[in-house]
Amino acid sequence: MKKASAKRIPKEILDLIREQLTRSGFHESVGTGRWSFIHGLQKAVKDFIKNTQSLDPQLSLAYPQGPSEDLLRRAFNLKSPPGATQSLRNLLSLFVTQNQLDWNGLINDRFASKFSSMLDVDAGDVVEQDALKSIDPTNMESFANKIASVLLQKLSGREMDLMKEQLADEKAIRAATEEVAGLYVPSVNDPSKPEFPPRPFYEPRFPASNTYRVEVPGFTNVWLKDESTNPTGTHKARMAWEVLIKAKQYNIKEVSIISSGSAAAAIQHFFNLFKVNTKLKVLMDTKINASIKESLRQMGCEVYETDLSRESLSSKEIKELTNNKEGIDITYREILDRFNDNYYDWLSYEVLNENPTYCFVPFGTGDLFVNILIIAEREFNNSIYKHDPRFLGDVQKINRCNFMGATTRDANSRMDKLFSYYLPSLDDYQFYINSLIQNQRIGNLSGILDVDENFIEEALDIAHKHSIRCEPSGIAGLALLLQMKDELPADEKILIINTGSTIYPGKGN
Repeated sequence: MKKASAKRIPKEILDLIREQLTRSGFHESVGTGRWSFIHGLQKAVKDFIKNTQSLDPQLSLAYPQGPSEDLLRRAFNLKSPPGATQSLRNLLSLFVTQNQLDWNGLINDRFASKFSSMLDVDAGDVVEQDALKSIDPTNMESFANKIASVLLQKLSGREMDLMKEQLADEKAIRAATEEVAGLYVPSVNDPSKPEFPPRPFYEPRFPASNTYRVEVPGFTNVWLKDESTNPTGTHKARMAWEVLIKAKQYNIKEVSIISSGSAAAAIQHFFNLFKVNTKLKVLMDTKINASIKESLRQMGCEVYETDLSRESLSSKEIKELTNNKEGIDITYREILDRFNDNYYDWLSYEVLNENPTYCFVPFGTGDLFVNILIIAEREFNNSIYKHDPRFLGDVQKINRCNFMGATTRDANSRMDKLFSYYLPSLDDYQFYINSLIQNQRIGNLSGILDVDENFIEEALDIAHKHSIRCEPSGIAGLALLLQMKDELPADEKILIINTGSTIYPGKGN
């Protein structure tokens, strides 16, 4: 669980956003209620993202559908907890200035004398880099003492008030988190205090799943990371734990998600364990096996069906189809994981710590694959200052690693968990991968590749010989390796991620 980075946006900047909304023309169809302009603003910002080719790709990835109405209401201090995260502040500032100025640029250009303390300041701008390297990131009190005297001398009365409001909000959020009954989240990123799988039902450890060598014909150094040992049998359990935390923290009444079964089973499993009252509303394609739908219903999910091939659905439409009137949709993960780095951050570090030359990852929604890339890029940048304590790998090896996403575009594929009729973020993901390759953050063979069905059976045979529990979707990375056998060196370190196979109650393996 990540510490919130939200800040209250001053009224003066919120006024600029509303002025830009008026200029955009998207305000004309909204009503007169207190929040009526929010819907128009959501459309305007989404249009801005879509039509701004030079926009920072990280923002496109963070908000593939544009910011949600919920996030915008928080940004305008209309909903608790109020405030906007750094990425949303940057996006709104760029929207105001037509991609000219981010948050820091806007403040420096128009409010330098009034809101200078609200700049997103790098620690290196406040203290010398040598001193920064010596700071213990887990001891924020020590860090705060080093910079407090500098900042406090520069604060105006208005800025002090804003700061007090922000501190009060953060205190309320922390208090709410501490009062979440039955949850034990020992640390944000301390490998000696892992959070998954969660207590008291499991024993947390880091790494949470094992990696071991496997024999693959034609190769001498292949390793497999086995996520099938997680609760409910797949890597989705890690995401489900994060969803549970947010559901408890913010008392979310209803959660909708499009799922083929694995994600829904994992989320409902944790909802049941920790006795939350949140209703999980699952939208499934009509073609999905009836027994899977019945298993989810028995677990406690509300299951709804539709023909997902007809059209791409927005979060609003998903909520309508699942009769969700008081909650959120997490299909596109924006609300619960705004930076695409939270669902699988611990798993990403476990992968990178293996220092592979080639890494094969099943690619369905792309969440896990992109999460690994974002963490890899972050650790490359972190080498300037100080790595996340969970990172035990070699950055120089990581930025030469080729990350291969294994997917399918065949609706009748045996790798059914990897197929999607619509994947709105795919173009953004492709752009992001290309930018990482161009900037030499990852190997130049990295990409998202289709798996030939002919290699699935051989992959399953190898997995079964090693007593690996899996299904075609989960072992797709191995199938892709077999497909590329003649293109890859035999002795380089290769890491396969087996995302597992869902265990439904009463059905065993």
